[in-house]
Amino acid sequence: MSTNEKIILNPITNLITEKIENSSNRLLIAVPFISSYARKVLEQEKINNIKDKRLITKFDDSNINTFDIPTLQYLLDNGFEICFNNDIHLKHYIIDNRAFITSSNLTKGGFEKNIELTVEIDKTNLLKSTEVFDDLWETSKPNVITKELLDENIEKYNVLKKKQKFENSTKVEVSDENQTSTLNVDKLFDEIFNSTIISNSKLQLIYKANKKRNIFKRSLSVNKFDISLFYAPKGNDKRRENLFYDFVYLEEEKLANTGLRESQFEDVFKHPDFHKVISFIFPDMHEMEPWNFEDENSFQIFCKGLFDFEIPQYSEALPIRLASYFYPDKFFPIFKLKDLNIICNELGIDTNAKSRGEKLFAYTDFLTKKLRDIPTNNYIKSNMAYHFLYSKKLYNRLEKGESFQEIKDSYKQVWKKGFIDKGMKSLKSINALNILEI
Repeated sequence: MSTNEKIILNPITNLITEKIENSSNRLLIAVPFISSYARKVLEQEKINNIKDKRLITKFDDSNINTFDIPTLQYLLDNGFEICFNNDIHLKHYIIDNRAFITSSNLTKGGFEKNIELTVEIDKTNLLKSTEVFDDLWETSKPNVITKELLDENIEKYNVLKKKQKFENSTKVEVSDENQTSTLNVDKLFDEIFNSTIISNSKLQLIYKANKKRNIFKRSLSVNKFDISLFYAPKGNDKRRENLFYDFVYLEEEKLANTGLRESQFEDVFKHPDFHKVISFIFPDMHEMEPWNFEDENSFQIFCKGLFDFEIPQYSEALPIRLASYFYPDKFFPIFKLKDLNIICNELGIDTNAKSRGEKLFAYTDFLTKKLRDIPTNNYIKSNMAYHFLYSKKLYNRLEKGESFQEIKDSYKQVWKKGFIDKGMKSLKSINALNILEI
């Protein structure tokens, strides 16, 4: 039997939209990937009068193109019945009495940019083509996509969208630069480590904080987002049972104080978009794949996305504090990028980082590698990093001719004066002051 099938190369947008515009009976689509480009192909005016509109696609939260909730919402609003089948790989379009078998997904790449091949099926194969779709529809019928299902999964979509935004952004480069200081940095760090006393009470505090943190994360995984887990005002029964209280008054405050006021925590934690922050930081809450910080690309995406929320008071200290709380093995509880910058500069960092997220990645990655030989956690390492920072600041100022007392008196905070005293002891211990003839 002769056939009259057509082979078509991309772009196919005009072809498909013209067929849709002239159709009235049915529009049947089976594709794994769908994007917002579908709105251009399936414009409301073109599909309004089509009686039978059905879509079979994937609904998989591992990829934004199989989880484009706004586009699926648009199609539901415009009369489509939608089922999902996560095993499909075919790309199949039936428009009235025309059928197209193609390699093209319902995306801009699939219809325009990619090298794809489309075959228009002739009438002798149209019936078989329709039977294939109908059989797949029956198989997929138990998996109906409804508005309720989309509402339940919107948080997952927001996380994927945030990841996608930074997926192809400029990669941050981090390396060592040559040191020119007369101070032996390695020797100073050895001295700081050897002089650091980790008391049993400190270890008990860390142990208690770790237990509470794990309980908190399990509660989020089970109960999802609940504002009472993060903040409760004075007089509330849960005032002392939330993250704010721990950050300001309990174990977390004793381990690492942000210096933020209650109003700053309250403004952020009670903001209507704060749940998006936690969904991004802790996707485990939605049974999504957890962050893999061993993968450098994922680590960079996390750091860049961490600051990408328009919430007053959520600018620097609080994002870093939340990152260090959820992932204490990765992030240091040093909440000012300026401090991280100075520490890393003194240790010899060379980086092209510009944005806050890029800087957090660069400084964290660099400092992690510099301190990897120290057999303790990031709370202790952060304390040592501050010890190093103020020792180096002291050394630089002594090198310029300032007296120790002048330098110490220039700091107003007690904790900074304490680090200056510790720095003096450390510099003396490694005979660094002999070079300065002090």
